[in-house]
Amino acid sequence: IRPLRPGYGAGPGPSGHLTIGDHARACGALLRELGVERAYWVGHSSSCCMGLQLALDAPEMVAGLVLYEPAQPAGPLRDAMVPRFVGPAMAAARSGDVATAFDLFMSGMGSDDYRDLLRERLGEDGIAQAVRESGYFFAEEFPALREWSFTAAEGARVAAPTLAVAGSETRPWFRENVELLTSMVPGAELVVLPGLDHVGPLTHPAELGRMIARFVHAQAARVST
Repeated sequence: IRPLRPGYGAGPGPSGHLTIGDHARACGALLRELGVERAYWVGHSSSCCMGLQLALDAPEMVAGLVLYEPAQPAGPLRDAMVPRFVGPAMAAARSGDVATAFDLFMSGMGSDDYRDLLRERLGEDGIAQAVRESGYFFAEEFPALREWSFTAAEGARVAAPTLAVAGSETRPWFRENVELLTSMVPGAELVVLPGLDHVGPLTHPAELGRMIARFVHAQAARVST
């Protein structure tokens, strides 16, 4: 199930500001509407935070979490990168130059050759769509991420089996986030995949798919025994 979250796609945007909790509840409501009582949440970057929030708000719905390089929790390295990449990107977005904001943000968060990768995987139309939809991210989702808090106290309440994943070539702040998250959530498993960075879901989808399948099958085997 791949939800199209509010603020993205061709439909009408949200009428007001949505928090990370709002996005989590929207995904939970979608599962209920589809008749799914329990599911594994596979998240990347900011959607990891939404999965964690759903695991706190509706633990009965979350069978497990697979979290690839979460955008939070914050540590010293994450704070240090704000003036280098995030600040200039947000300033460009506020001025209305979303294309420049997208380039600055992706260069700092992803890989240096991210545009070639997007062109190869998504085509020119895909790049244009990504740039266009990033307007919502800069205006609403990134501020929601900054408002969201996940501390050791919240981490201790996460009962869902958790697999925290990082790429060996990722930016230091994402590796820091994964390690912090692993230390906060009881029983969380840390996996570092060689050769991947923050855009690993685009560059190595089959490898990540196999890893997710192994995790889900292992959890299912534990439940059955």
